[in-house]
Amino acid sequence: MPKVLVIYAHPETAKGSSTHELYKHFINSYTAKNPNDEIVVHNISEYMPFRLNKLAISIYNKNLAKSDFTPDEIRFSESRKQWLEEFVNADKYVFVNPMYNLFIPAEMKSYIDMVMQAGQTFHYNSEGLSIGDLHGKKAIHLQASGGNYHNDLIQNDSMIYDLGDQYLQTMLHMMGVDDYSGVFAEGMDKDPMHTIEILDHAYAKAELAGKEF
Repeated sequence: MPKVLVIYAHPETAKGSSTHELYKHFINSYTAKNPNDEIVVHNISEYMPFRLNKLAISIYNKNLAKSDFTPDEIRFSESRKQWLEEFVNADKYVFVNPMYNLFIPAEMKSYIDMVMQAGQTFHYNSEGLSIGDLHGKKAIHLQASGGNYHNDLIQNDSMIYDLGDQYLQTMLHMMGVDDYSGVFAEGMDKDPMHTIEILDHAYAKAELAGKEF
């Protein structure tokens, strides 16, 4: 049974949020097509305990020095290991977020920092190059934004400014996940007169993506 891991980075989960509605159209379509798949959802805007903070840096340095951990470091390390193993063992990834200032939310960046682990999701070869270890997996990025970067209904601001999507795709590629796609609900602030049309167009794309994912 395939395992789908949803990383949801938005505090708003109520009806009316374009991010949430985009996700619901996708996931409802997906579950209708794949009713037996296991779906695990983490809303990391509400709970993301593994930031790259002082404790995490201390653990990293002690690992290098092969020093003993404090009780707090042991608890942190063991809990983080469970989340990392969950990521490694998943078959499909769904990343859901609004765009914040041309980038992904800070919580999603922290999540990527957590799972980007040498020896777990990638390794270095004899020449010092990083090689991804997560093969045969796929990912999709669902994102809402007020500006327009991918939408073909109105003039694009330019895809190069969607730094978050570029970053997410690059980091997943470095971990070996090359089957990557995206669905974007965007341009509602730029062209508010056509908000309904823009969202309907995005939701239809999300439903199609859900059937094909």
